[in-house]
Amino acid sequence: MQKRDAVLITYGQTDKGLVRATNEDAFVCADLTTAQRLNGEPAEWHTLPKGVLLAVSDGMGGAKAGEVASALSVQGLFEGMLRTAQAEGGPPSGTALKQVIEASSRRVHAEGQRPDRRGMGATLTAVLVSGTDACVAQIGDSRAYLLRNGRIGQVTHDQSYVQMLVDAGVLTPEEASLSPKRNVILQVMGQEAVDVALGRIKLEKGDRLLLCSDGLTNVLDDETIRALAQAPSDLQAACDDLVACTKQGGAPDNVTVVLAEVA
Repeated sequence: MQKRDAVLITYGQTDKGLVRATNEDAFVCADLTTAQRLNGEPAEWHTLPKGVLLAVSDGMGGAKAGEVASALSVQGLFEGMLRTAQAEGGPPSGTALKQVIEASSRRVHAEGQRPDRRGMGATLTAVLVSGTDACVAQIGDSRAYLLRNGRIGQVTHDQSYVQMLVDAGVLTPEEASLSPKRNVILQVMGQEAVDVALGRIKLEKGDRLLLCSDGLTNVLDDETIRALAQAPSDLQAACDDLVACTKQGGAPDNVTVVLAEVA
């Protein structure tokens, strides 16, 4: 079946928050057809013929290592997906997205062998939109949400220690949010091998996709996020409001938000 084209409006914002000295988050929004990346203003891109790429990465590792890991993750993702789209002449497959993420993780791992970058890693949550199909990939606990008809749903599943305990029935979600181990992540970019979680969504007109680092979700609950991120607020204003509300809540970590709307 031939894919139906759609226009995706995109915007993203990152902030170091109120406690951290540096920002170890990174994000990318890119049109794989034209190789154009978001440059500070909302952009409108057609999702065909080659797709639109969205991603958020949250670095870790101390000093500037986390900053390097997240930057390598999103840059490797963008470059790899661009090469694949150009080679195939169309939107990359979910399998290709998985392979590019694995290759990017190996690059982070190789760079992490340097003494000053030992142990660095990063999360990576990416969405490839082609036509009205969205392929979602995840490593770690940065999240993707779908906002539709006034509702919000988390479309990723945190790859974290406390989420594993919630899944096992050992902790409630409320207990997990307060656990001192809530930042223990089971998979990161930079491991010797990663298992990329993949999912798919069929998008509809008016849908919004939200990608974010845990600097947002550790401060704001889903209902607050829904209220601030949904229409009729435009994407830039919504991102401004999400970051501002996080700062009102103390913003102990870097915070990054990417919003995209099917226009």
